[in-house]
Formats: sequence, structure tokens, C-alpha cells
Amino acid sequence: MKNLMNLFAALPLIAASQIATAAMLNFEDVPGGSNEGTFGPMPIYQGFSFSPTLDWIDVEDPSKSWYYGANSGRFALINNAGGVGTIIESSTTDFTFRGLWAKRSRTAPDSGGADSLFGSLSGYRDGSLVWQLATGLNGSYEYYAAQTGLIDELRLGFGNYFLVDDLELTAVPVPAAAWLFSSGLIALLGFARKRSKT
Repeated sequence: MKNLMNLFAALPLIAASQIATAAMLNFEDVPGGSNEGTFGPMPIYQGFSFSPTLDWIDVEDPSKSWYYGANSGRFALINNAGGVGTIIESSTTDFTFRGLWAKRSRTAPDSGGADSLFGSLSGYRDGSLVWQLATGLNGSYEYYAAQTGLIDELRLGFGNYFLVDDLELTAVPVPAAAWLFSSGLIALLGFARKRSKT
């Protein structure tokens, strides 16, 4: 019985051992995409799903009309359809927002200027607003820093039209195995206690 109690006491350590997985989405390695000189719809990428308003695009080809520049590499995420872009974790796990770079689309690389595209960057969990930032974009990439709180949906409401690069998200796995394990231990403890009384 004492061994079971020690094991039960160790459950919080087991649950805490679940590793949060950080992902840097730089769009350089999109499955079936990231082809130079072109663009396409976003598939599930590094465990995250994207709304139809968001595409990957090569923004570093000077021969193309969409030579807008990337924050790093050749590729970025573009909202070229208007509206709000949404990102969720593909297995519906909660995640944290660790930061991103964004700029106004349809502007030359590093063209700067006064902010002329206004909107918001928001994190939601179970349909409720967790945090929100007012945003203003121009022709150069601007950094939006990490926000606290678990979310299950990131809404990119920068306005029509924008680019995002070097987006960092951290999936936080639900320690389901730990909960299942603890339920079994509780049942065993109850059974052992009942058995010792008889």
C-alpha cells in the first residue's frame, strides 16, 4: 500500500513531464509547397491548420509582381483574400503565442513608411477572448511579442492585406496519459483499501 501511495504522490511529476513543443513557422518547408516563384494554399504545417484566407508565397523573386520581401528566407504567409486569417492546432491542443513578424502586403521589401493598415491580433480559447493587440502595419516587418495565456485559436485580423513570417507557437499537450494513469491508481488504491478492511 505504501508503494502505491508513493506512486500516487509522484503523479504530478509525471504530468509535469509532458513536453510543450515549440514550432517556428518560417514557411520555408511547407509540405507540398514552398516552391520558388509561386504560391499556394496552406496545408497542415508543423501541427497547425490554417483558414482558407491564408496561403504560402515566395516573396523574394524580383521577377514576380508579388516581390514583397520576407522577414527571413524566401517564403511568408499571405492574406491575399481579405478577412481574418485563423490558425488552430490540428489536434485541437491548446497552444501559446510566442511572437511573429508582420507587414502590409503589396508593398516593396523594407519600404517602411507610416502605418497604414490597422487591425488586431487576437488569441481565443473556447470562443472567449484571452488577449488582443491593436496592430498597425507598413511596408517593413514589425514584431509582435509573445502574449500570456493558453489559446486554441490565433486570429490574424491585421486588415486587408498582410504578410506574416517567423511565427512562433508552442503546443501544450494535454497530459491525457497522466489522467488515465491517475484514474487507474485511484481505483487500485480504493480496491487495496477495501481489501485490507476485509
